[in-house]
Amino acid sequence: MLLNERHMQFLKHVKSYGGIKRFHGLLPKREAIFYETELVNELIDMGLVEEGSICTSCGNNMEGYRISRRAEKEFERKGIDIKDNDWDKFCCVDVEMNEYLDKEHIRALMDIYYLSRVSVFGGIAPKNILYDCYTVDVLGVLLDVGFIYKISLKGPTIRYESGFVLSDKASLMLQQVGYVK
Repeated sequence: MLLNERHMQFLKHVKSYGGIKRFHGLLPKREAIFYETELVNELIDMGLVEEGSICTSCGNNMEGYRISRRAEKEFERKGIDIKDNDWDKFCCVDVEMNEYLDKEHIRALMDIYYLSRVSVFGGIAPKNILYDCYTVDVLGVLLDVGFIYKISLKGPTIRYESGFVLSDKASLMLQQVGYVK
């Protein structure tokens, strides 16, 4: 895999859209118009970029690009850093972040926030879903430093009995960064 500076510039641009929820992690095609079509096609053919579309019921379908999992693993293995600007934002918040928190912890916090907003889950992020995605250590650190709380619910109509919710401290941190209103 031989990449030039223009390839890396496009990959970094695609990666910068990975955490933007309104774009669903895709760099919109209209934003990629500044890059040559051949360049984009080369990266797709190499398997570094994936092309996708989000279909909505209102007909506002968005097409775009994202970094493939294979590419992320390959870059990590070779030590190539495709900058994650979200992490830089989190390092500037007023809430004191414990020295044990890293990107995986922040991603877990954001997942807990969004899962707890799903109406089927009844206001909690279900334990079984989070344990499928994150290790016990990641969630344990968040519990220990007070960013999340365990919650258990009982009742005949309760579908998800146990899970996690964000603490006020974690909500404040996500608000300061702009992920939560």
